[in-house]
Amino acid sequence: MTKILIFGATGYIGKQIANLLVQSGQYTVYGVARDEAKAQKLAQQEIIPVISEDPFANPEAVVSIVRNRHIDVVLDVATSPDTHKILTELSRIGAERLESYKRRGIQGPKLGFVYCSGTWVHGSSSTDLVNDLDPVGPLASRPPPALVAWRLELEDAILQASDSLDVMIVRPSLVYGREGAIWSSFFTPVLEAAKSGFEGSVEILLEEDSKPGLVHVDDVASGFVKAIEKLPWVAGARIYPVFNLVTSQESMRGIFDALAGCWGFKGKIELKGHGGNRFAEGMSTSFRGSSARAQQILGWQPTRTNGYVSDMDIFAAAWVAQKSV
Repeated sequence: MTKILIFGATGYIGKQIANLLVQSGQYTVYGVARDEAKAQKLAQQEIIPVISEDPFANPEAVVSIVRNRHIDVVLDVATSPDTHKILTELSRIGAERLESYKRRGIQGPKLGFVYCSGTWVHGSSSTDLVNDLDPVGPLASRPPPALVAWRLELEDAILQASDSLDVMIVRPSLVYGREGAIWSSFFTPVLEAAKSGFEGSVEILLEEDSKPGLVHVDDVASGFVKAIEKLPWVAGARIYPVFNLVTSQESMRGIFDALAGCWGFKGKIELKGHGGNRFAEGMSTSFRGSSARAQQILGWQPTRTNGYVSDMDIFAAAWVAQKSV
């Protein structure tokens, strides 16, 4: 079976991807965990844990797993700026493998590397339709939010590593569903106000006119599984290996109005702007995007397409349930 090593396997997106890979029966999945407790959670899901307190500070120790256990694909959903260090080590191992094949007179497969970026690198756009072939960075008309500006250089480095690795970059839009971890700091004040019967104004650090692109975490997971399946073919066909994942564009005001309705909050939710908070600025990024290439080339078929607002009662209840675990 194909062997996958996942950085970020215990995180919001990573654990959904890891579980889906295991359930397919086609992969042996290794997951990096920072401590024994997280390693136990991986093992319970039939994911082989690799314990490292800080894998990005000591990449040689973790990446040695790639060599010693003959990993086929490394998946990075940890979204760390230090991925550069991991990429350097993987490129070296990939080059060693290719040289080994050459000495034996065979043409073996490259080591694969799939990276989770995000559509925020496109900057904020609520009117112009954006796809994954559009330039990002200095050539683009819209700068990315400060929180993710570092990803531009990293994406370039990943694409340039294609001599020794089969590479792919997958960019999910703003993710929702299940425990909805990314929304917690914004949802919590509304829930607390609703529980207390407060009927005044709750201020949230988000932009009133934001219209983010959205995608359910289940569809993100299936997108990454498709990316892994298609990785050798995309690389061999020299197809531009960058794919956006988005299923809807909805207003931030609509999201919070729906949330207030679910919890019976009778006060006012004031979306007062990001106020210099870099995470809130990123969350407020508007995105009108297309995933046509992911569907056509990767065969990605999203199934959670009703949207965030329409099923907010389900998503709000799931988020509350997760808080009590």
